[in-house]
Amino acid sequence: MIIMSVDLGKARTGIAVCDKTEFLASPYTVIFEKSPKQLLEKVSNTAKETKAELIVVGLPKNMDGKRTKCQSVCRKSEQ
Repeated sequence: MIIMSVDLGKARTGIAVCDKTEFLASPYTVIFEKSPKQLLEKVSNTAKETKAELIVVGLPKNMDGKRTKCQSVCRKSEQ
């Protein structure tokens, strides 16, 4: 299965994709987009482009394990 991972950030969003064997994930691209709506569209297009069968979104935490402001954005993008 091809899995695409999304690392959301305030300034840029990293995308990585694993191969069909699910053994190795490699960096794919970085999306520079601040608008949530446009970012979601670009992530969706990247998923189609890579033929991703599953999308995993990282949940950012502070170094002490506490929630970050970005977590609410991640939680909204899950839906």
